[in-house]
Amino acid sequence: MCKKYIALLALFLCVSVAQAELEHITVQQLSVLMKQGVTVIDIRTPEEWQQTGIIDGSHPIMFFDQKGKPHIEQWMQKTDDLIDPGQAVVLICRSGNRTTSVGTFLSNQLGFKKVYSVKGGIKSWLKAGHKTQRFE
Repeated sequence: MCKKYIALLALFLCVSVAQAELEHITVQQLSVLMKQGVTVIDIRTPEEWQQTGIIDGSHPIMFFDQKGKPHIEQWMQKTDDLIDPGQAVVLICRSGNRTTSVGTFLSNQLGFKKVYSVKGGIKSWLKAGHKTQRFE
């Protein structure tokens, strides 16, 4: 599955995300979805994970590096056994911008049925008083 979608993702990331059909959720909604067992993927960089920590139970899998370059093939390989187009997935980043791009691709190009992006990202999670676990 990974390699045949790399070119599509590269092309898609160059296109406006105005057509996004993913759902933007609050941190309160994220808490509910996590209790329901929905997979949460943190797409930030390792440096960002070290700065703020990660949400307990989330999967830290970098999508864009510090320079904004997507690591599409690596990300797809790491998530191939973790997420399925028929199941819901939550994406989180620092502020919600990167997850909008990735979530739109998953939804529009790969046919994921339920893709959620956390409004305000990890910044909103922390601002609401939620804890993170240390990333090592």
